[in-house]
Amino acid sequence: MMRHPKKQKRSEPMARPSQFIQILATALKKAPGALPSEDALLLSPKNEAQSERFFFRHFAQCRLSINLYDSAGTRQINTYAPESKMVFPAQLQMTRQSVSGCAFVVIEDKLFFLYDHVERFHDVPNHIAFVAVHLESSHLAALSEDAPTMALTPSEYVLLAHLLSGKDLLAAAEATGASYDTKRKQIRTVLDKFGAKTQTALLRTLSLDITAAVLDEILPLQDRRPETAQIKRQFGRAVIVNHISIGENDEFPIWEFGARRGQPVLYFHSMLSPVLFEDELIRSLKAQNLRLLLVPRHFLSFTLEGAPEARMGRFSKAMAEIVDYMSDTPVLCLAESAGVPWAAHFLRHHPDCVSKLVLCGTPQLFKAVKDSSSPTIFVDMSHRLRSDPRVLVGLTQVYNALSRVPAFAQKGLGHLFRKSEADLACLHTLFERAHLADWLRLIANHATLASIDEMISLQRDWHADLLATRCPMVMLHGCEDPISPIEDAKAIAKDMPDARFEPVENAGHLIFSEAIHRVLPHLICD
Repeated sequence: MMRHPKKQKRSEPMARPSQFIQILATALKKAPGALPSEDALLLSPKNEAQSERFFFRHFAQCRLSINLYDSAGTRQINTYAPESKMVFPAQLQMTRQSVSGCAFVVIEDKLFFLYDHVERFHDVPNHIAFVAVHLESSHLAALSEDAPTMALTPSEYVLLAHLLSGKDLLAAAEATGASYDTKRKQIRTVLDKFGAKTQTALLRTLSLDITAAVLDEILPLQDRRPETAQIKRQFGRAVIVNHISIGENDEFPIWEFGARRGQPVLYFHSMLSPVLFEDELIRSLKAQNLRLLLVPRHFLSFTLEGAPEARMGRFSKAMAEIVDYMSDTPVLCLAESAGVPWAAHFLRHHPDCVSKLVLCGTPQLFKAVKDSSSPTIFVDMSHRLRSDPRVLVGLTQVYNALSRVPAFAQKGLGHLFRKSEADLACLHTLFERAHLADWLRLIANHATLASIDEMISLQRDWHADLLATRCPMVMLHGCEDPISPIEDAKAIAKDMPDARFEPVENAGHLIFSEAIHRVLPHLICD
């Protein structure tokens, strides 16, 4: 009997791709098999559609590479375009929490910046947990003083990425599979490229610069804190807005002007507004290699918590931590008008943080040096406040009511400064070009009780703080100051052996804005 060979089972023909997949394959110039299945494409979770709508509404025009992740760490935005290479991992977790909501992580030798304060976006879907930004080597190199000529090698980029993520040099070397000695030599090369003296200083500066640059790019102007939106409207990229986490709950904004790698100057602003200057001052700061650091105390969340002395102590302690974080050495402090009592408190309680103190328009003490038949408005109001503290609330309401209406504010300040032609001319410029009306209205509406804190601080014996310290000090005072008579300022300086008093001709109370050429030389370290 003949045996017939067994018939081999015929393989099933491959299923023809659906027309839907064929269209996609043609449009994207990809083989059908390289695309996800039809079910995967058509049955995607509803959350992903919400994520895409949110993503393209807010980030379509961003110059950075961005993605979204949900609370489970799942990537939300996927792309199938032929030229697109997905750099974001399918799963990613926020590695550590901070008050500022920022973190750096390294995945497969790529550096990612994560930001989980997504509540800043009013329309963020509930499932979105954080935004991820891919930072390439060029982004880091662009922060160098030598940009765009400076470039990082792939190995240098990966080393910096691991260091920014929180690893020390030994752990970074292990993560890259290199010896500690090799990376120790390499970090010296990186420091030279960035013009940094120490690894700590470089990482501190880079983390601040990256955070400020990324948040400036991704946060919508209308959803930022009102004072942040206002300062960005006024100065744009000429101001760097940073946030530093201090303790478990406090986040302090720091506005930076001038030379990014310049000598730091900690500025204690006046009562009138955090910024009483315009673009010309910023150009002058850059020319002198100065970096002005400003904490807008009117808008801090704790300014009306607890007793006034406790609030001032908390503020000074925070300033000390900021100085410690942002500078390797004590900093020069510049204080203007009502900022002087705050600077004096800081100097007395943290003298090791201050190298020199420059005072502009030092306020009158609550009791004038000489009695007068026509006392200044400050002495007059101080007497009323000490007689009946309830006056402070009424004074604040009137001040805010005038501040909310530009015409009233300009007329009121014009009357207050009427005895100084220099101040009147300066106020005209500030209202015309420095957004002063906007700042007054913003403070009245969003920092309603800030003037209470300022008046209380002025009632303190801040003169005793200055007398209790030994620190090089310069007092610059306008000869026609209508708010704080020059005789009173001279008397204050006379009691302090370390203080040098300099009268400034043709200047009133707003001396920092009116005579910047007299102030700047004192801000340059000898």
